[in-house]
Amino acid sequence: MPLVSIVMPTYNRADTIERAIGSVQAQTFTDWELIVVDDGSTDDTVARIAGLEPRMRLIRQENRGFVGARNTGLSASTGRYLAFLDSDDEWLAHHLELAVAFLEAFPDEQFVVSELAEDFGQGRIVNHYRIETSEWYPAIARQLQSPGLDRRPGSDDDYLRVYDSREPIGDWGSEILKRAGIDEEKFVYSGDIYEKLRWGFLLAVNSLVIRKTAIEIVGLQNPTYNLAADYHYMGLLCRNFRANFLGLPTYVKHELTSSGELPASSHIATGTTSFIFGQDMLRSFDNLFWNERKDDPELSALRGIHLFGLAQAAVRHGERDAALRYLKEARRSGKGHYRMFALEGFVRCLPHAALTRMVYTNLNKGTYAGKQLLRGELSPLFLLRKMLGQVSLRSLYNNRALLFFLISYLYPVVSLLLSDELVAASAAASDLSG
Repeated sequence: MPLVSIVMPTYNRADTIERAIGSVQAQTFTDWELIVVDDGSTDDTVARIAGLEPRMRLIRQENRGFVGARNTGLSASTGRYLAFLDSDDEWLAHHLELAVAFLEAFPDEQFVVSELAEDFGQGRIVNHYRIETSEWYPAIARQLQSPGLDRRPGSDDDYLRVYDSREPIGDWGSEILKRAGIDEEKFVYSGDIYEKLRWGFLLAVNSLVIRKTAIEIVGLQNPTYNLAADYHYMGLLCRNFRANFLGLPTYVKHELTSSGELPASSHIATGTTSFIFGQDMLRSFDNLFWNERKDDPELSALRGIHLFGLAQAAVRHGERDAALRYLKEARRSGKGHYRMFALEGFVRCLPHAALTRMVYTNLNKGTYAGKQLLRGELSPLFLLRKMLGQVSLRSLYNNRALLFFLISYLYPVVSLLLSDELVAASAAASDLSG
């Protein structure tokens, strides 16, 4: 019986799954089984992996969504520890060995997670959850005038905004780090962080290694929360157990295939299902925090921010009426922000959903392209070719549509180039805007 059961749900990932399985095979820890649950793929995912690994078990089922597939894998697991990997991502070679070493050294701890590196291609990598704890969430806290993520006096470690303590990785893991070529001192952060999750994601299921006994306490993932089930599940774990976080990446989240192309199936949080993801995130937040504490002003304000993000996703997906509804609720739930009023005015000025979606999409593309220009990732000539390539022949005969396109695409580019503040800020390589 293997010590670790690895659960990998997959659906139409023929273009990425071999990379994911290869990262499991490359682990320096070898006492594992890999349970791949094919959730009704219609491409050649299954054919690609047949006979690829003798320690792999393949389970096929009709499409139930990734939560249903993951729960199928969990129910079939036999290991004392459980680990999770998406079929479009990969682990670094020391991931399992380091996590298992921690759990063996600290038998009272129920789970451990780690940083993950999000790879956007072209050398652009963002470290989670450093950017969340150093920039994103503290900025929201300052906006709400909340001390909830203040730094400790005398500390420059942003993880201690969230965790109660940190300790150097000791004898249980130092040799593993040395073999991995990591000479810099690394830390384990621990604490009861459930309330901190109100700010958003702080740990990921895909870097999680957990005792099976802990799963038996909290149960399987709840498919009711659909695409945001990971956020809800980590909330349940942190409500029941102390969190332990390794302050180094052991997991790589890929936005592209190994050949540098967009995967055939888009990511749930940023692709065609991002609006559904936003709705599920709101329901998860409500279940974990809001429903029982509606008089908490900070939770009300944070809910307003969730609603604003949901309104933005609604506009991107052509759901004009839903966007207006969420904006109205956002103003009631939290502090009104000029961006909420600006977005509402924008939506009301463009009465047709298709036109609203087109202009808003191009505004975002223009903003993102402008930041790429400032970072030196795009040349002006390439941007011009890219912009003209999106103007269809039909739109050339439709002056109004062409005018909307040019204004919505060029305005944010010019604004960014003329903004000293954004020029200075563009040096931050961790910017994820767009």
